[in-house]
Amino acid sequence: MDDTITENAFSLKNDDFYGFIHGLVGQQIVDILKFQSITSTQSLIRNPNIFEIFNMKCSEPSFLLIREKSCLQLDDGQFIIKIGLMNNLNYLLDLLKQQQQKKIMESDYIEAYPRGKLTNEFIRLNLPGSLPSVTMLNTLISKSNGKIREAEFRFDQLQKHFDDHNLQYVFGSEDATSIIKKIKYDSTTNTFNGFPTPLDCGVPIKEYYRTASFDKLKLGFDSNDKSSLLNVHMIQPVPSTNQNIIPSPFLLSAYRIDNTATTNDILQRWWYIFNQCLQ
Repeated sequence: MDDTITENAFSLKNDDFYGFIHGLVGQQIVDILKFQSITSTQSLIRNPNIFEIFNMKCSEPSFLLIREKSCLQLDDGQFIIKIGLMNNLNYLLDLLKQQQQKKIMESDYIEAYPRGKLTNEFIRLNLPGSLPSVTMLNTLISKSNGKIREAEFRFDQLQKHFDDHNLQYVFGSEDATSIIKKIKYDSTTNTFNGFPTPLDCGVPIKEYYRTASFDKLKLGFDSNDKSSLLNVHMIQPVPSTNQNIIPSPFLLSAYRIDNTATTNDILQRWWYIFNQCLQ
């Protein structure tokens, strides 16, 4: 018998739920659940005594057939559940309780650290239809032209953000945060990201580490240290007096640095950003 419980066991309903139960404990338990209209894992956990119905007096043919398959009738007329079915039910309930306890532990973790993929999946599985899956989110992002390339200033998208929200004024900010040193290959631009981005008059050079030669790539690894800092430019729109909702912040650019930029580099970069925003 398969001991594996799928991650979305608690969101299964109807045929998906019955198929899941059949794979664990067989068709007989499924028939008993169907007869009582127990159509989901949550319903089963709330009503675990599924054999209690056989103590009732009922002459319906379908009920008598299920009881005959599931029970042994004693000489005094009482019915007892076949031991195999009882073991299967206990096995099923134990597995579901273990899975439920695991989710409770995840819930405690999420309450302490409410962020990331784990939180999204926890909410999605416990509130079906409330959130899209991480895979669906990645698909939506890729189709929305939302991919951000390192060291690219997204002024065109910023203009669209302005137009969509009827904006005129914004605050701009720049800050750096520590990141894990790691080199990654971007197949869409044929570049390697993870090295400090060189500056030209304070402006980062986009796609600087592009190469089709292994020797050039090796030279890059030998002559450049991996960056441990990510520099980020954020734009916070200022809503007009007739707007009730504050527009979301906008990521203008992000790129890795080595903390060697001068004051002049920063001033030139902001002069560049200011002039681009005026166009």
